[in-house]
Amino acid sequence: MIVNIFTLIMLFIAVLSCVLGGYLFYATFKTLFHFKKIVPLEAKSKFEERGYLIFLLACVALSVRMFAWPWFYFMLQSFVSEVPGAMCIFGVTRVLPDTVTFLQIIKPISFFIMGGWLLCYYVDKSIPTSPLARKNLLLLLPICGVLLTDSIGDIYYVIHMKPLMSVSCCATFFDTPLRPSAMIPQALFGSDFQQALFIVFYATNIILIILLFTSLSRKWQSLASLPKNVMLYSQVVIAVVNIPIVIISFFENIGPTLMQLPLHHCIYCFMGKGIVPDAPVILGLFAIGTFAIGWMVILHLICRNGETQVVTEKLLRKVNGLSLFCLLAFIMMVTIHLILI
Repeated sequence: MIVNIFTLIMLFIAVLSCVLGGYLFYATFKTLFHFKKIVPLEAKSKFEERGYLIFLLACVALSVRMFAWPWFYFMLQSFVSEVPGAMCIFGVTRVLPDTVTFLQIIKPISFFIMGGWLLCYYVDKSIPTSPLARKNLLLLLPICGVLLTDSIGDIYYVIHMKPLMSVSCCATFFDTPLRPSAMIPQALFGSDFQQALFIVFYATNIILIILLFTSLSRKWQSLASLPKNVMLYSQVVIAVVNIPIVIISFFENIGPTLMQLPLHHCIYCFMGKGIVPDAPVILGLFAIGTFAIGWMVILHLICRNGETQVVTEKLLRKVNGLSLFCLLAFIMMVTIHLILI
């Protein structure tokens, strides 16, 4: 185990999440088992107090757990100097590679579903009758499962992280001609795929920004004359298509260009070496902007009923504005960097 401030904070977050998540799962299951739409007057106060405690614990546990995703990469960066042969985070990931791969997959999933639940709880809390209480409790059960799995994975990784082996440089993986990020666009656009990929990157992001702006502006929405459902699901489709395009573009075009290393395609070097100081901000804006579109779908599917309609519509506009701001800031930051190089 490597002991530093990053591992200690990660262990604290993981242990706290496990304790809160375990109790939260038990309390949620117990409350659901005894859940009644109509509660007797003499038991109403006790029932409300228990529900308030569960939702308060959920907000604390999920908020803490969402912080673990960016902190995980800060921790990996702190390990670079401890792992023989590691030049960036990629070298660190070669120690316990299966565990790191699992954690890198589950953390964005956790961040997304936990953020969606917190928004649904905000809607329910805004209505005196709490019409979404049962739905929120039901959603908490699988979310607690993800929270516990993610937390236990963090504890296992931190405890077993022992740099007893020398690892290879990231160039041996990311800079080979047969790297997946090059083979996929090459199969679509030919050997000179860089320019076409660059055009597709800007096209999908600009289309997505236009759709978000249109749905935010009532004037433009009336001019577009498209139902809200069509607009929302169009955003989802473009956002899903945009994810692999942005990832591949950062590997092949944007990352090497911004690092001024045209032949080096390591996203970890771009993100963690300090060559592009605001790289984590750029990637974070893209992640939040994309997740916000998914959160709008969750709100649309779960929170739009008679009692919550007004609150949900207001929150949908705020989340829409958040997505628009983040994606617009993301594309502007990338563009400014490209112009200044």
